[in-house]
Amino acid sequence: MIRECLAIIESGDVEDLFEIIPRIGVLRDPRFREPLLSLLLDEDVKKREFAAYSMGSMRDRCFLEPLQKAFYEARKLKAFGAQELQVAIIEAIGSIGDDAAVDFFLPTLKSCCVAKAAREKRSETRNAERLSKWIIESMGAIAQQGGSRSLDALIELTEHEDPEIQAQALSELSVAYWHRPNEVSDSTLDKIYQLTSHPELIVAESAIAALQNLADVGCRRAEAFFTCSEEDDQE
Repeated sequence: MIRECLAIIESGDVEDLFEIIPRIGVLRDPRFREPLLSLLLDEDVKKREFAAYSMGSMRDRCFLEPLQKAFYEARKLKAFGAQELQVAIIEAIGSIGDDAAVDFFLPTLKSCCVAKAAREKRSETRNAERLSKWIIESMGAIAQQGGSRSLDALIELTEHEDPEIQAQALSELSVAYWHRPNEVSDSTLDKIYQLTSHPELIVAESAIAALQNLADVGCRRAEAFFTCSEEDDQE
């Protein structure tokens, strides 16, 4: 199976390439490293996208730096598929699960916010919003695996000036504690409680949904929020 995958990678047939990503993720053989690194530099954007997703499926930390470099190169591209490539790289970095990726994610998120605020082109604004979404989701995935720096970053983003980023950070924050719902710190829960009264509806609703998610997976203090709310309504 490894030899078959290597032969397909060497053939460069785009349709066949994407079909073997699940196999690459299961096999995770070191012999895939060099061919994937080579394809990450290919002129064909779709082949680069394949390489990025494959690297993410292997979850090999040796790919972290090449993927970051590839992202900065992808942002300069104007070719068709460049935006999909950027998303693929962001998702791959998140899949690798290295908490050090936060040093890449936060500055990249900041640049997306600048692009979104500029609103020079609608397509660029949409791309910035899309990348922001994937960056925050990726940090959520890393935080769920125990990444403390990614978790701290999500908590910080709940105070971001952009309500959409606040809302998504709250959502990912609740996901981060799915496997350890009663380890949420009091300060974090207090922050979520406070944001249920946020003037921006998208933030308030996301805070309530985050508490509901935590309550659903057994967070006793989140459950208490809804118990108290019901008692207040009865009064």
